[in-house]
Amino acid sequence: MVSNRSSTKGRQRKVTAREERYILRVLPNSPKSLRKVQGELDLNVCKSTIRNVMKRSGIIVRQKMVKVLEMMPHHKTTRLCPTVYLKSFKPVVTKLPLSFSLF
Repeated sequence: MVSNRSSTKGRQRKVTAREERYILRVLPNSPKSLRKVQGELDLNVCKSTIRNVMKRSGIIVRQKMVKVLEMMPHHKTTRLCPTVYLKSFKPVVTKLPLSFSLF
C-alpha cells in the first residue's frame, strides 16, 4: 500500500547534520559551559539543543573526576610563597668540556 505522505514524521530538527558535526567539532576542545559555547557557535539554537546533540552522538561522555591527594602544608607555603622555594633551590652546574658538540 503506497501513501502520498512524506516518509518523515514528527517535528523537524533545529540543526542539520552539518551543524551537528560542527557542534561536535567545537565542543570537545572547549572546557567552557554550554551557554558560552552557544554564543561562539553562531547558531540560533538553545543550550538544551546543544546538549541533546552531545547525548545523541555518544562521543562526549561525562566522566567522574579523578581524586587526588590533599596538599600538604609545605606544598601550600611553596605555592603561596615561591620565593622561599627559589632561595632554598641551588642549581647544579656541571662543567662541559671545551670540545663539546651535540653531533
